[in-house]
Amino acid sequence: MKQLLALALAAVLLSSLSCARNANEQKVADDVTQAVYNNDYASLQQNFDQNTAAQLTRASVGSLSDMMHQLGSYRGITETGNDLVSHVYVFDAKFDKGDMTVRLRLDADGKVAAYRVTPGAPR
Repeated sequence: MKQLLALALAAVLLSSLSCARNANEQKVADDVTQAVYNNDYASLQQNFDQNTAAQLTRASVGSLSDMMHQLGSYRGITETGNDLVSHVYVFDAKFDKGDMTVRLRLDADGKVAAYRVTPGAPR
């Protein structure tokens, strides 16, 4: 009986850690997507790792922000897939007039090491 209780407790703890992990990736993805939408270059640099931040330009952020604004107001993001081994996460970003697919990869510190947005919902 004690072993069964211990196994059940361990399962609950692992489940809650998994939920916390999912919440963190989703928050990072939402924060970064909101920053792009707002054309907030400074916030993006804080969320990206050093190598990725060095590749950002104000023009590229502004261009992506303009594409997002063509779809209307940003409504939020939902995780639709992941590859936990390589820390890659896929999200559906909702807007008034459509969706965009957001793919990001996080480094060991939780910083964005790659961020890619494509038109349309994830497939």
